[in-house]
Amino acid sequence: MRVEQIFSCHNYSENKKVKLAALEFTDYALVWWDQMQKERVRNGERPITTWEEMRATMRRRFVPSYYRRELHNHLQRLTQGSKSVDEYYKEMEIAMIRTNIMEDNEATMARFLHGLNRDIADVVEMHHYVELEEMVHQAIKVEQQLKRRGFVRRTSNSSTFGQWKNNPKKDTPSTSKFKEADPKLGDKVAAKKVQPEPNLSRKP
Repeated sequence: MRVEQIFSCHNYSENKKVKLAALEFTDYALVWWDQMQKERVRNGERPITTWEEMRATMRRRFVPSYYRRELHNHLQRLTQGSKSVDEYYKEMEIAMIRTNIMEDNEATMARFLHGLNRDIADVVEMHHYVELEEMVHQAIKVEQQLKRRGFVRRTSNSSTFGQWKNNPKKDTPSTSKFKEADPKLGDKVAAKKVQPEPNLSRKP
């Protein structure tokens, strides 16, 4: 990826691209490349002189056959989960570049929408979009709105709890006025209120 970015900034010939890329090789990769080029000459084949051919040869040698399948599987299973919308979109974009997948804009928007968390996707899919970037920006906006609403709810609950704690239960007026005059008398009045009523249904 870094080598390709350098090539895109300079008008190098294909042969020079191959030589510059080979300068990045170390250890086994360097030995393998030199040996392969020499064997091609001995076998009457021309050496590799284009960047595309070099890249394809390197992939066949160093990238396992199951690697591309794993990349595709990762892309198919990718969902937002605990990631932010922006993090999810960037991960999806990188996975699509690595798999070299080619699909139209509608298919990519459907892929992005399908992986969004349900509470965000339900709002996003209510609108019409022409470009993927529009859908991503709308999803980020919805995410921010949901976060603000969640914060308001938590603040409201905590303030209600604080008011409840700061209002302890008070004595009833009927007992407090007796306690102020005579504490013992107040206790007697309270005890008298809770005494059970006599059972009038029993015959003498």
